[in-house]
Amino acid sequence: MTEQNTNPDLKQDSANGKRHDRRRFLGAGVAATPFLLTLVSRPALGDTCFTPSRSLSRNTSVSQQGKYGECLNAESPGNYKAQQQAGQGAYHWPAAVPPSTPMHPLFYQGGEYLKTNFIKQVDGQWVSMTLGEALNVNAPGQVHFHLIGAYLNKWGGNGAVIPDTVLTAREILGVWQEYASRGYFEPMAGIKWHAEEIVDYLKTNGIVR
Repeated sequence: MTEQNTNPDLKQDSANGKRHDRRRFLGAGVAATPFLLTLVSRPALGDTCFTPSRSLSRNTSVSQQGKYGECLNAESPGNYKAQQQAGQGAYHWPAAVPPSTPMHPLFYQGGEYLKTNFIKQVDGQWVSMTLGEALNVNAPGQVHFHLIGAYLNKWGGNGAVIPDTVLTAREILGVWQEYASRGYFEPMAGIKWHAEEIVDYLKTNGIVR
């Protein structure tokens, strides 16, 4: 759809000027057709997304095939948090990973998860919170919040598609394991991502909304 110019100072009063502008517009339209078709063909809710290491340069050259893809229909972790009852209008949890899924040891292999903020006492025993409960915890940086959202999107919540060429489910869990253990994640040797960088990566690559 062509945007109309509503600024009266820029209107052409002369008929010749109008014809000239029309020819110039049509000529530009022909030249721009391939670009416009490219824009139209892009998925409306999709983002070109990259592996963590490739996101540092966002290189889509032929030599980097297999290190980026198209991420579609990602849901926000906030909606997963708010909509935890099946039958709600915006309930988008994937069937394989409902809100009742224990966060640990899924998100932290080994007994070290008992040192995290995502445990609760039941009958005098410390057990893992569910993913639904963990989304309601406010923790520094909210890394867990966004990685849970990414994991649910990876499993197809809201019809999301996160290509394996970008991130696998195991790699999403690995980001959390490394961050929870060290306080940062290394997308490549010598590069440290703390909470802000991890969350920014997930958002800017359309892995979460």
